[in-house]
Amino acid sequence: METIEINDFMPLLYGENTHQSARIAQIEGGVEYEVLRDDKALEYIDYLNLTKVLEILAEFFDVNSCAIAKDGMLCASALGSSVEDAYQKVVDNNPLSIVGSTVGFSKEVTLEVAKQLKSMDVRNLIAPKLSNEALKYLLEMTEMNVIQVKSPLQEVLGFNADDIKVTPFGYLVQEQNHSKLTKSSFKVSGKTKPTQQMAEDAIFAWKVAKYTKSNSVVIAKDLSTKAIVQGASNQVIAAESALDIACENAKEAVMAVDGEISSEGTLNAAVQNRIGLIIESGDAEISSKIAKLADKYNIVLIKTGIKNNRY
Repeated sequence: METIEINDFMPLLYGENTHQSARIAQIEGGVEYEVLRDDKALEYIDYLNLTKVLEILAEFFDVNSCAIAKDGMLCASALGSSVEDAYQKVVDNNPLSIVGSTVGFSKEVTLEVAKQLKSMDVRNLIAPKLSNEALKYLLEMTEMNVIQVKSPLQEVLGFNADDIKVTPFGYLVQEQNHSKLTKSSFKVSGKTKPTQQMAEDAIFAWKVAKYTKSNSVVIAKDLSTKAIVQGASNQVIAAESALDIACENAKEAVMAVDGEISSEGTLNAAVQNRIGLIIESGDAEISSKIAKLADKYNIVLIKTGIKNNRY
């Protein structure tokens, strides 16, 4: 196994809690960035939130996208006709999580967006570019951390450093999850066929779910998340919770799970809330039964053959 050496640690104010010390070191092949405000240090949780947002921005680097993260979890994401449109979708669908959050954009941040971010008391902003007016406003009128990504966003998708977790049993090392949907893996299972908008929403929701903590359920519509529930004790609870959050927005929306549907309870929750399409890996023992039930209730079922578990 390749030897990993970590040097030149920079101390952080504290870790997950104030009684925990913490530090950070640069990694080879990591993202190149610049903190444009020099009077406020990034904290441990800031780096976790920035990572969550950056992962989503990389998936949608070529369109106008916005994502927010808080407490180390992705909270919302949307694509729009402009950065203003993408941001407004995020605000409309999860206004409470934006306060004190990390917000990211895949395209240039405008003065209009900067003013809206100030009104929501955002903690961190990350983007590849900011207009001169937006940057001047943010530095003079706010205390927000402003981080500019210098590396092309698409390079984050190819980040190849091993994923390492430390346990009392030893170091767990795995390669990064670089799963991608392809024409061969993206299969409509059943009689009900998706509209083009549904198919686009399905791909969007699947990409978002890829970066959530298992068990997760993402509800999406019009290229915007309506609910994200992750880290639940089981998939049925995740589905019911997400659908409760989405409420009326669940009608004809897309539901993405990070793996396979392993319980009829997940499908029943989708039926009761009038979900239009479900995207899952489709490799469970009951997958054929789930497909028949989806047909019965005219729900489009897409099988990817790809699991995106993240623990």
